[in-house]
Amino acid sequence: MEAQESRQSNSYRRLLLWVIALAVLGFGSLMTLVTAALPTIAADLDTTTTTAGWVLTGLMLAMAVGTPAGGKLGDIYGHRNTFLFGLVGMTITMFANYWVWNIGSFIAVRVLFGIAGALLMPSSMALLMYAFGVEQRAKAVGWFQFAMTGAPTLGVVVGGPLIDLLGWRSIFVVFGVLGALATVIAVFVVKPIPKGPRLSIDWQGALLLASATLLVLLAITRIPSVIRSGASPVTDVPTIAMVAVSLALYLSFVVWEQRVPSPLLDVRLFKKPTFALPLGSAACNQFAYMGAFVVIPSVLQGPYGYSVGAAALLMVPRPGVFALASPLGGTLVTKIGMRGPMIAGSTAMIFSMLAFAYGSAPVNFGLTFIMIGLVLSGVSAGIGSPAYQTMVANSVDDSHLGIANGMNQTVMWMGMILGIQSMLAFAGTDLTPTRLKATFIFAASVAAIGYLAPIFAARPNTSA
Repeated sequence: MEAQESRQSNSYRRLLLWVIALAVLGFGSLMTLVTAALPTIAADLDTTTTTAGWVLTGLMLAMAVGTPAGGKLGDIYGHRNTFLFGLVGMTITMFANYWVWNIGSFIAVRVLFGIAGALLMPSSMALLMYAFGVEQRAKAVGWFQFAMTGAPTLGVVVGGPLIDLLGWRSIFVVFGVLGALATVIAVFVVKPIPKGPRLSIDWQGALLLASATLLVLLAITRIPSVIRSGASPVTDVPTIAMVAVSLALYLSFVVWEQRVPSPLLDVRLFKKPTFALPLGSAACNQFAYMGAFVVIPSVLQGPYGYSVGAAALLMVPRPGVFALASPLGGTLVTKIGMRGPMIAGSTAMIFSMLAFAYGSAPVNFGLTFIMIGLVLSGVSAGIGSPAYQTMVANSVDDSHLGIANGMNQTVMWMGMILGIQSMLAFAGTDLTPTRLKATFIFAASVAAIGYLAPIFAARPNTSA
């Protein structure tokens, strides 16, 4: 009887993994395809690439602020219900993207897409973690990342040529249809898991965090234009004002979170090194990971002269290697502990950025170094992320997994957002080799901060 239940459990795990892979297919694929098509989208909607970058940044800001709330909603109302609601929202907004008429409407729909994703992602993780159990939690993280990156790799292979053939709008219809299919299957497959405590949602905290982050991003976006005008960002009044107000809002957010009964982010958890340091290290890796991922397509289409579809296909090694390395990363955590995978992940990310720096000009095997950089980025994310996320999850009780996963993803989204806007600002619009090299070296220095977690929070042979 126990063996039969075990087989049923293993069977459900595999089936749940496939359902989640199909559910997140559009999210991961569109992230890569929209990034690759960003210069074309900007031209089609009569805007600049930097402004078009808000298509990604707006989505991620919605994810960063909404994910903790989404995790908490899953704890309160059930992760199955929240998962399905988020999947329906993502499907509707994918179809809606086909009819956007300007960059403003496109950004708005992508923000709504991000809100739906904020409901789906933490509940997906919670459903998998519950299905795999505490002993195999690291494997659950690894397989979730496989679902997030492996399935979208196939989507990019198909979607890249489709962009060249039918235009960038067509890909949203294709993945909208797949989202609808995933919704129907999920209704019959996904099982409910125990709910957490019924706590209120901290909407004021979400507003403070969103406002503070938005002002930082606007300040970063303004800096290149200030420099081009011959002025200094240090003396530019609007830039100084936005940074000052954002700092005040961040401080207000921290104070508020310590007072509210049910905070958006439980800042008290940041007193735990095993919670705070892996979050910060993961955010630094994501800063470099996503920042470079947004800049590289412009390099491939600009200095190297590739089409949108070709650039998208050239980007496949990153999610492909990420997908292959993620289960290995989860297994390594179980076998040797978290310290080794964290060190390996940070090291691979640093060398990835240095490879991009060398390959930023199309000379002397430049494209080869870009491909090496993409592979190393995938290795870094696949090997390191399960260790970071497992350490964070193991710092809280099971009843708060939704909140912890929400906080984990929020901090990583913040790293992604800052990485994208900062590196777009550093690279500029002219994409000169000197500026590109400086951009990637800067990203490597940020990634180096990722060593903090394995040095100070993890110990040799610390297992999941």
